[in-house]
Amino acid sequence: MNTLDFTQILKGYKKGWVAINEKEKKVVAQGKDFNEINKKVKETKNVVLMSTSEDYFGFITVIKND
Repeated sequence: MNTLDFTQILKGYKKGWVAINEKEKKVVAQGKDFNEINKKVKETKNVVLMSTSEDYFGFITVIKND
């Protein structure tokens, strides 16, 4: 499993949800809640959906690719 540091990518995102392009390592969409972000990227592949926060200490997200 690879470790990814999203600190710089998520800088400026404090509320809601974001979709991060797995390959380009950049935010491709933002939404106020999970349903909104899910609708925005429904047909998009290779994205990670993450809840945003003011502090990511101890925050772990697992990306599974089959």
